[in-house]
Amino acid sequence: MTVADLLDEMSLLALPDDCRVVTIDEARSELDRASRLLSTLQALQDEAHDLTEELEIIIEQLAPNHPHVIEVADQLGRLVKDWQGISDAIEGLGARISGLDPGQLEWYGVVDGHLVLYSWAQGEGDIEWWYPMDSTISSRRPLVEA
Repeated sequence: MTVADLLDEMSLLALPDDCRVVTIDEARSELDRASRLLSTLQALQDEAHDLTEELEIIIEQLAPNHPHVIEVADQLGRLVKDWQGISDAIEGLGARISGLDPGQLEWYGVVDGHLVLYSWAQGEGDIEWWYPMDSTISSRRPLVEA
């Protein structure tokens, strides 16, 4: 039996395209890698913010085709490409990013026959929370396993 077999057809329709439903064990097995990728995204976000500020300043002083403007814009473009690749890698682990500051990850899962989101935030040692699809992370509930 697969995880999807535990859900009714209406629940499956609520899933976004290209996502997958995982067991808590599957989510936990990917947590370490997903959290490292999330940390990399946070660093990229900081770098992209700095480059964007620099670009805004130099574009006021230099022509758009100036070599320095082009260099900074190219760096920003590479960061965006790296960002997309890392985001895709996180999604490939079955996770999705629900926050960057603080870092938060979620996985689609099943609790008591209902489609839910398993929830993890930086600083937590394990995935110990979940919340219903129709609510927000602020309504997390403890994951009690049989």
